[in-house]
Amino acid sequence: MTQAEGDDGLCVAHGKPVRVLSTFDANEVRGMIEQAHEWSKQGLYVVGGLSYEAAPVFDAALPVCMPHNFPLLEFHAFEPNQVSVLGKSQLQQLPSASKFMPWLDQQTAQRYQETYKQVRQAIEAGEFYQINLTTRLKAANPRLDAWAVFQHLYASQSAPQSFFLRGSVFNAISLSPELFFRWDGNELQTAPMKGTRRPVLGGLDVLSDSEKDRAENVMIVDLLRNDMAKVCQPKSVQVRSLFDVMHLPTVDQMTSSISGRTLPGTTLVDLFEALFPCGSVTGAPKSQAMLRIAQWEQAPRKLYCGALGVLSPGGGVQFNVPIRTVIEQADELEYGVGSGITWYSTASDEKKEWWQKTTFLREATCDFQVLETLRLENGKWIHLDDHLERMEGAAKQFSFLFDEQRVRLNLDAVAHKHTHGVFRARCLLDACGDTRIELHELEQDLTPVLLRLANSAMQGKPEFVLHKTTYRPEYEYFQNQANGAFDVLLFNSQGLLTETCRCNVVFKIDGEWLTPQICESAGTYLLPGVLRARLLRENTIRQTTLNVQDLQRAEEVWLINSLRGWVPVAKVVDVHDKVFFSAN
Repeated sequence: MTQAEGDDGLCVAHGKPVRVLSTFDANEVRGMIEQAHEWSKQGLYVVGGLSYEAAPVFDAALPVCMPHNFPLLEFHAFEPNQVSVLGKSQLQQLPSASKFMPWLDQQTAQRYQETYKQVRQAIEAGEFYQINLTTRLKAANPRLDAWAVFQHLYASQSAPQSFFLRGSVFNAISLSPELFFRWDGNELQTAPMKGTRRPVLGGLDVLSDSEKDRAENVMIVDLLRNDMAKVCQPKSVQVRSLFDVMHLPTVDQMTSSISGRTLPGTTLVDLFEALFPCGSVTGAPKSQAMLRIAQWEQAPRKLYCGALGVLSPGGGVQFNVPIRTVIEQADELEYGVGSGITWYSTASDEKKEWWQKTTFLREATCDFQVLETLRLENGKWIHLDDHLERMEGAAKQFSFLFDEQRVRLNLDAVAHKHTHGVFRARCLLDACGDTRIELHELEQDLTPVLLRLANSAMQGKPEFVLHKTTYRPEYEYFQNQANGAFDVLLFNSQGLLTETCRCNVVFKIDGEWLTPQICESAGTYLLPGVLRARLLRENTIRQTTLNVQDLQRAEEVWLINSLRGWVPVAKVVDVHDKVFFSAN
């Protein structure tokens, strides 16, 4: 386990726990919390937490989507001599970001828009005035040790409530900045976090002046004050500070601090009964917000938005709200992200906030952008509408923000500065909808080119083949086989030709112009190129299945894309220089 201790480093427990509590049974949760607290009073360190779906244990009026293969509670107990502080300088060598797979949003762009519309209708109908709507990002397990992954992410964002737990059927990797509650048996402290902004260059603090974020924050402060009053002495609950701003590497967060003195005889179970789950991750009123969350999210949150913490020797406790938290289970990593939505929110701003909260994660693991490669000729973009249509499709696939007008304005600004000459442009769109344009002079060579046949089948993930992005490990692998050739011709596991690393391909066979077709049942995936699409619409070329043997039947072979147009192929050879096609 690990819990951040100021700037001194990480408090780490070594070796196997001396005792473990874990349950999938709601009827056992209360008793296990009591047992865990008793162990800490007896001198043990106890670490662990509760899943969000444990909420009905404390209040049957709080609905959830129950997980099928994830514990509601898990605590591990350690002897004091197993615990030490690990300084930041002692962190081990970190894994390379290339070891990770991309994070993909499990909610489609259409589903998000539909749900957001329902949220607006519910707020207008008076069901609630704030709801914390979330989604899940998932990535394939990189087969790295979970502790190494935690260190890697902690180096990117050493948040004050960071936490790691190697569980029975999961690993919890939490970089949470939010304190749920701290309790020493008398004083109870909470620090709800609500309000997010990307840091502004120059250090200007725009978050603290945001009326929208202040309104969201004070709604949750009021909710937490009421929750605390259930277990605190009359008039002891006080707001210690409002609208403080916590600066993290990739976002600024607004937080407030509340404290109170608990009633005599208050137990840890009582605290969970009054406070769990934290209002900052539900909305207000809590019960109605959670009802809608269960209906609209349609998936369990597990430890995300639950509670993770440490019960120290003597009985003091501290729990975080597990936001910015990765759950590793089986072959998958899962990361929940969301935001508080009010009447004054907008769908695009909330989605942008979601992606901003994942920036540290994506940059530390595997970030990617949607990509379009365009031709700029004498100040005019070639086939611009088609490129933007394809970019929008990719943005929807990956739930990226996309504003066509903004992209056009950026492209127009570049075009106005380059009215003479031919250029190759890379237009990059990130998850938050920001674009960057890279421009290089294009040298056009009409000499027929050499094409090399790949030495093995292409096994790329369909979404990263059908949509153009900067995540291209399979393409880069095959391009390295070029060995002096202009490009590499790819085929799938059934021997069906698809495309090259940079172009679509056209074959003239029996006098007809043919191009490989996209066929999901045959596992034939390729990038639907802009020029390819235009030629198909014009009936200049026809789609069909083509295999490696068809190369020997070809009268002509051409590469096509909107950047270079039609590029003649002189010869196709394999990695051993065996000839499969020759124009001579």
